[in-house]
Amino acid sequence: MTAETSTWTTETRARIHEVQDGLLKMAEWAKESSADAAMTEMLLMPYREMLQTLYERDLTLAKLADDSDLLLHVRGPAASGPAPKVSVLTRILTNTRDEVTRLAKQLGGVVTLRVPASLDMELVGLAAGSLFVGLSASDHGEGGNDTREAVKTLANVSDLLSASASVQELARAVPDPAARDIAIGAVRHLAPSGQIGIREIDLLGRQVLRSTSLTTETRRHARVVMAQRAATSTQTVTFVGTVREVDLDASRFEIRNVEGNDEDVRCAHELDENDVKQIVDKRVRVSGVPELGARGTVRLLWVDEIEVVG
Repeated sequence: MTAETSTWTTETRARIHEVQDGLLKMAEWAKESSADAAMTEMLLMPYREMLQTLYERDLTLAKLADDSDLLLHVRGPAASGPAPKVSVLTRILTNTRDEVTRLAKQLGGVVTLRVPASLDMELVGLAAGSLFVGLSASDHGEGGNDTREAVKTLANVSDLLSASASVQELARAVPDPAARDIAIGAVRHLAPSGQIGIREIDLLGRQVLRSTSLTTETRRHARVVMAQRAATSTQTVTFVGTVREVDLDASRFEIRNVEGNDEDVRCAHELDENDVKQIVDKRVRVSGVPELGARGTVRLLWVDEIEVVG
């Protein structure tokens, strides 16, 4: 189901009406055929079971899908059954919230470390049948639009990565290098690692144009793409700024309060994890090959040299 089709609730209710009509017709046929009570109940039982499923499971899920900007369908042993483990649910909610809001901050030009309330996602609800988690953007403040755009970008990048797209294809789909890089990193974090009993996560919802499945293969391809440069330039530039927003897993950090530059610069590096921890909140001089945004500013820097200056 996508934003371009009719709502899940409408289609589910139409299905309920069809089953109700079938039940009434079968009851009338049984009566005309002089079927006894036992035979009548046997004929009606399939319709009763279908109605029970539609009311108890499908209608609840349909309403959840219609109200969610992003609907996650989590599949695997850890998500099966009527009561998934709290640790699994907490991890899914935290990862999704962190990755979407990080991308929304980038798209909205938000530079504060604290996530503004208007960018924080809201939990629409949960549904069984493996595990469905519905989330929506806030309707309070201006951040809701940035969050919805972040979900759209995340879904688009997920779809491309699932199709093994190249870094050049991703660069054409998301022209801003920093937003592209954050989105690819988000998919890498959200896709199953295969370690906690989650096999696959489907992305659906109002802001998802095409449903996409994230798998361990998606995660591996995202890691490969994050190591590749979309830039063809060999020009080297240098910046001085303060290291913040460190992502150790993705080998990324941002420098802020950049001398002579109005925007933060996202940096891709090949430093050891312990070395990166030593430069957090330090003033550094970084040199490397840039990827430029639409306004000709550096949005992603592939670091070749780094030096602490204060």
